[in-house]
Amino acid sequence: MTTQNNHTNGVITTSIDEWVDAHLLRLAFRNNFANISVNLAAAIGMFLVVPASSGRATGFGAVWLASILVLSLSRYAHSIWVTRRLREEPFLFGSQQRSYLAGYAAGLLMAVCLWGAMTGVAISSNMTEIRYAVLVIISALAAGATGILAPQLVVGRIYIAAMLLQGSAALMFSDQPHYLLAALGAIFTVVMLISHRNNHQVLRQSFELQYRNNELVARLKTERNLLEELNATLETRVRDRTAELKALAEQDPLTGVLNRNGLMRWCEEADVAARERGAPDLVAIFIDLDRFKQINDGLGHTIGDRVLVEVARRLRVSLGDHGALGRWGGDEFVAIVTAPPGHPLDWASELASRMRYAVEEPIHVAGRQLLIGFSAGVAVTAGERTSIGDAIHYADLAAGDAKRKGRGLTQVYKEKLLAEQERNLAICQALKTAIAQNELSVLFQPVVAAPSRAVVAYEALLRWNSREYGPISPDEFIPMAEDTGDIVPLGNFVLDAALGQLVRSGYHANPLKMAVNVSLRQLIAPGFLEAVRLSLDRHAVRPADLILEVTETIFDTRQQPIISFVLHQLNSYGVEIHIDDFGTGYSSLSRLHELPIHALKIDRSFVHALDTHGTAIIEGTALIARKLGIHIIAEGVETPLQARQLEEMGIEYLQGYLFGRPSPKLLESRHIQSA
Repeated sequence: MTTQNNHTNGVITTSIDEWVDAHLLRLAFRNNFANISVNLAAAIGMFLVVPASSGRATGFGAVWLASILVLSLSRYAHSIWVTRRLREEPFLFGSQQRSYLAGYAAGLLMAVCLWGAMTGVAISSNMTEIRYAVLVIISALAAGATGILAPQLVVGRIYIAAMLLQGSAALMFSDQPHYLLAALGAIFTVVMLISHRNNHQVLRQSFELQYRNNELVARLKTERNLLEELNATLETRVRDRTAELKALAEQDPLTGVLNRNGLMRWCEEADVAARERGAPDLVAIFIDLDRFKQINDGLGHTIGDRVLVEVARRLRVSLGDHGALGRWGGDEFVAIVTAPPGHPLDWASELASRMRYAVEEPIHVAGRQLLIGFSAGVAVTAGERTSIGDAIHYADLAAGDAKRKGRGLTQVYKEKLLAEQERNLAICQALKTAIAQNELSVLFQPVVAAPSRAVVAYEALLRWNSREYGPISPDEFIPMAEDTGDIVPLGNFVLDAALGQLVRSGYHANPLKMAVNVSLRQLIAPGFLEAVRLSLDRHAVRPADLILEVTETIFDTRQQPIISFVLHQLNSYGVEIHIDDFGTGYSSLSRLHELPIHALKIDRSFVHALDTHGTAIIEGTALIARKLGIHIIAEGVETPLQARQLEEMGIEYLQGYLFGRPSPKLLESRHIQSA
């Protein structure tokens, strides 16, 4: 389509193809920075794998990495220069556009050539680690390119095909050929090319729509002087445009279902109609996808968006004509249904189950198979006593309760949930004065060496006995403290109390280590390092005898710079860093070498599952940890059998009720007898 538009006001003077191509070029260079950065990061990772696996490949790896670095800097410089030119002259056509695109394509193809060289060396090395590392990396680069290189169809297809097919070719013609993997590589190439083409078409159609909107605005301006003659035509256009804008205002642009405003408008209309007909009350089903953040964090928001689109489609199909579906926000959906007379909540719960079955079917996206589940809450309106807005709020509370009870469930709203929310608010307020009211205490549980049962450390555990509410579990008030920021003063209190008890128990005559839990929010809070130093100095405790236990949230990439800085400062100071509840959060085994980690605490859930899957998980974690020089601590040990099994697996340290329950004082004996 090459329709030419030349308006006297100069707003639109280019053909639609030229206009779209110019915008795609600008987007391509903006995306190019991400492509370069990913290539460079992948190259550094590959370089670390090569010397770690084969000393003979170190020389080639250094030259190759230097080439990648030079190429990346050149591409950065070229992209910055072109981006500035395009900012000054947004619409460049003909030879100028082709010249910029040639530089863009040259950088991509040179990167492909360098990766081809590394693939050849890696495959020919006949070392499993290097071969699979390079295959994983080039596959990831090609998959990411389906989105990043979507603005340029031809160049993007060449880049994706070259990255994947050279890997397949290397596998096929190596000394130890792997024809199945080579064939899978070719199939993956076709899938990625289709995905890239679809992404390009979506971008092009989006820019074409933007062009037409601009064209419409320009025409309206030029037709002002013909208002009387074209009044009827303009009124029609205004009505159509108003209808489109109304649809846009009430429709979620990603999934195509109603947005929050659209859903509430639908409810208002449905409520009026129901009252006129005397129809049953409306039922709200609040749907919250389980662990969807892991998909966004692990695979990227592009994949996450595609999953949301598919989930919305399945929910809409399952809902049928029973009501309306809206995206409430993020990974939350709300279905408003008109239930048949009788038992509306039971009927809505069954409908939620059918919707869950549909969503839980495997989702195939970008060559991956993903399994998605959700937690749901159900609430019903009750005439004038409960509005649809209240019903959605109550259903939200019920969905939150379903998540707390294990996810993948449907909960019907009960009034106690609202009471629980009111209790949570009250506890949050009471927590702010807990230290001043002297309501907090610290208990201590020993950690023993596996073979000797000698006590090597104690873990400090915070407890709260509120004057108004009685004993409150840490599982209840610690998450609240993290949300409100009160965890910082609470953490300082525990650190000071733990070191004080350590000194009072004869530390200076017989030194012992003390472990204190630290939350991510406390770790990145201003003044944390100074607070640790001051507390150690105040109690005259050596830094080497302090252990700070953190969770796997330290691998959160959004806070990685400050987390890395603080942990390395603590390590240089002499403080040990342990990861608590390991295996229950981020998949961090591959990133343990990035931070100064001294020990891992295997979560009690794996210890309690030694007769099923726990053994394999613990053995695998211990194997990798030993290779990295990291110690292993198993917590939650309650029986002599568990202790023996863990010792046989080579676990170095144990903690649990078998060796002592939390106590306000440290044990007098440094050796614990157990069966």
